[in-house]
Amino acid sequence: MSSTAYRAVVLATLGAASISAASAEDGGTIALDEISVQGEGSAVDDGSPAQILKRSTEAASRLGLTVRETPATVNVITQERLQEQGSRSLIEAYMSAPGVVAGNLPGEPGVTAIRGFSRGAVGYSIDGVRSIDPLIASRNYDSYSFDRIEILKGPASVVSGAGALAGTINLVTRKPELGVTKADALLSYGSFDTLRAGASFNAAVSENAAASASVLYGRSGGYVNDADSENVQVTTGLTLKPTDRLTITAAFDYFRDDFSTAYFGTPLVPRGVARDPSGVVSSGDQGLVLDKSIWKKNYNVDDGVMKSDAIWARTGAAFQLTDQWTLKNDFAFYSADRLWRNSEDYTYDAATKKLNRGLTYISHNQQSWTNRTSANFDGEIGGRRNRFTVGFEYMRTEFGSKRRFDDTFELIDPVDPFSFDRGRFPDTSGFETRQNFDSTVDNTAVFLENALNITPEWIVVGGLRREWIDLDRKVHDLNAGTRSTFGNNYSPTTWRFGTVYDLTPEVSLFGQYTTAITPVSALLLSNSARAEFKLTKGRSVEAGVKTTLWNERLVATASVYQIDQDNILTRDPTNSSLTIQGGSQRSRGVEFDVAVTITDQWKINANAAILQAEFTELRESVEQPDGTFKSVSRKGNRPLNVPEQTFNLWTTYRLASVPVTFGAGVRYVGDFYTDNANTIRVDGRTLLDASIAYDVPVGGTLTLRGRNLTNKFYAEWSGYSSTQVYVGAPRSFDVTYSVKF
Repeated sequence: MSSTAYRAVVLATLGAASISAASAEDGGTIALDEISVQGEGSAVDDGSPAQILKRSTEAASRLGLTVRETPATVNVITQERLQEQGSRSLIEAYMSAPGVVAGNLPGEPGVTAIRGFSRGAVGYSIDGVRSIDPLIASRNYDSYSFDRIEILKGPASVVSGAGALAGTINLVTRKPELGVTKADALLSYGSFDTLRAGASFNAAVSENAAASASVLYGRSGGYVNDADSENVQVTTGLTLKPTDRLTITAAFDYFRDDFSTAYFGTPLVPRGVARDPSGVVSSGDQGLVLDKSIWKKNYNVDDGVMKSDAIWARTGAAFQLTDQWTLKNDFAFYSADRLWRNSEDYTYDAATKKLNRGLTYISHNQQSWTNRTSANFDGEIGGRRNRFTVGFEYMRTEFGSKRRFDDTFELIDPVDPFSFDRGRFPDTSGFETRQNFDSTVDNTAVFLENALNITPEWIVVGGLRREWIDLDRKVHDLNAGTRSTFGNNYSPTTWRFGTVYDLTPEVSLFGQYTTAITPVSALLLSNSARAEFKLTKGRSVEAGVKTTLWNERLVATASVYQIDQDNILTRDPTNSSLTIQGGSQRSRGVEFDVAVTITDQWKINANAAILQAEFTELRESVEQPDGTFKSVSRKGNRPLNVPEQTFNLWTTYRLASVPVTFGAGVRYVGDFYTDNANTIRVDGRTLLDASIAYDVPVGGTLTLRGRNLTNKFYAEWSGYSSTQVYVGAPRSFDVTYSVKF
């Protein structure tokens, strides 16, 4: 660990300890009210869909509202569900939720699109601690380290700050549990030399203290040539409850992923050149296709690197002043070092009949400190239950980056698409772009939320957040020998207003209007021109129903929504070389999610999303046949990497006579485009998975799983270039042994 990280962890621990010492003199002799289970019945929380509706989520609110009380769609994917459905990575986990698609981009592994908006429009946090720039922090981690994944749909800036326009993803690590001693482990091996080994334990140190830890090691040879990867994940936690009124928590997590010669997609080539042209990609007059004969080839350099080391350290303290008022303080430190040294973009040159390759060298050194303090009230006002929180949050992010790019195609040899020597990464001294970035963002916010029970069945929820964002940037251009300093100050206000009404004890109707803000591009990477732009604004209206029926055997959520975003970047209609604000986009959609227990042996989970996503105002600069450029409208076109339909179905059946469980899953993802012009279209796909699990006599469960059993050939995401797509994994199998103690 670096000395900076070590100091931050020590300071965080001392901060929590100081709150403990300040509070201890209060005595702590008054018992807590059972607020955590108020109105939730007496059923044991077994992680079932019905019980999940009764849980509170960090992603949705600071009020402790349950999923059912939240006037928005909240998807919660538990660790039990992740293992049951075989979701190994975060990408696989995200795509099990309705209306969420995910993939990899060279600099953004694990990037998502939600409700028609992607990349920087989706917030990202771990245990409620957000990242100022989601694109920079996102990774495709192994899912084993997380107790659950919470996905709040729609604008969420009131809770998650700038950037959460389409929604926010909160990764919740495994937490210590008081009074419980337990452990679990898994060992898995499968196709492409893929290995996963993980273990987790929770120990009750005393009746007032508990500790937990989990460790995960994974590796894979990859389904594309020479695309090896390795990852290590460690999470630890400590919970102390020295008095009935005081709870102290601490956590330290480490995540490492290392890709040797990462796969960045397969280039499209002219149909006349392709040796085995497929119909997966259609490009109209361009005549480009995805060639099945080259999809396993890796065009990255022999010594390519993509790796990341990150730590998250967190401490928290909650002290109950009275039966109604609680003070909370949470401190977090995040540090990450990332490195990319690759050839990431490959473009076919008709003149040479070879692929020109660009070169990229990027390093990141990032540290963030966050402190959030809040006062929370849960009591009665005028005989009606009222929950209220008001708080202050400060985040400071320091970011350094070396950036070297070369698109001249002269420093690395072009390659024949079918037979080539990949070569090695050259010295960067001759690169076309050589810059060093230093960025600092100070983000201060005050927030308040309130939930009032007008009647026992009717809750009205409101929230307001005011932020002050101070951006300072320094760019040293090594080629030009210049240094520039610039920045901007932003002071946005976001709010939400919603309501939930229990039509019956089993059926709740909800509706909400929310707003959000997001930068036009990553703040930490903005250039001098983009730093001058205002924040984009978003707004959304959503309505739906959440229900549990048939003695809680059927749990369903359905919603309709519309999201609008204004002030995105576009081209000046009279000057195609000038980038301005004034563009806009919109999405409208319907989602549903249902879980039903047909019998004690047969369970079904299904979800679907249908949306219409379009640019309502967008212009791009397009080169004309005479070599000039013209501003062309993209109004009515669909944003890239956004399918209009997704569908998931997963079912399990457990035999009554022997301890065997059969599982089967179907996932459908509709077609999408790789460019805003909508000229390159990628076909949709339907994938079939199946599993058989056997409870072995010595303990634990042995599961054989097959993925993409029809061996469907498909593309799942597009790269930065519109003529480059990521091919999905072919048919594969794995065997997993999992056990609980």
